[in-house]
Amino acid sequence: MKPQTNRQKQALATKHKIFSCAVTLFAQQSYENVTVQDICREAEVSVGAFYHHFKSKENILDEGYRLFDQQSEEAWKQGHPDEPLAAIHFLILEQAQSMENMGALAALQYFKHQLSSNEKYILNPDRFFYQTILHAVEEETADGILHGDPVVITEDILSLTRGLIYDWCLHEGTYTLSERSQKVLDMIIHYYQK
Repeated sequence: MKPQTNRQKQALATKHKIFSCAVTLFAQQSYENVTVQDICREAEVSVGAFYHHFKSKENILDEGYRLFDQQSEEAWKQGHPDEPLAAIHFLILEQAQSMENMGALAALQYFKHQLSSNEKYILNPDRFFYQTILHAVEEETADGILHGDPVVITEDILSLTRGLIYDWCLHEGTYTLSERSQKVLDMIIHYYQK
């Protein structure tokens, strides 16, 4: 892989700054009330720079899922548990902490976007997040620790944790999502250990 040029690094830094400022604004106000001009003002970039990096305001939300996957993969590469059940806990905790860091209002914008988007990126089974959890579940079913179809178990883990994030958003982040997600995950795993 070729090293990035200074121009490429600057472009990536600008894109990240636009994204970060947009998420901050989404966390402070309703997504619908934030304009591209608001984002540009906060990021201190021109409208042209915004459209160079993003097709639309909605595209920022799509980028958020991809960024989450990149961050999850990076955290995974920096060190993860070898034991499959601990690895699943690790990834679900990463997901919950990412939502907590973003804030309930911003997280809600992502969910609203996915409900109305034609591209349901969050459901893509090719994502690193999905594939890594599936692989851990397959290991546990092969070893007889979990019982059932690995795809069904993976889908249950992901759908229940997504539902928990939605509930956390409804409660405006008034409880600790990372703690609750681990508790819910333990219940799912216990069910499939029978």
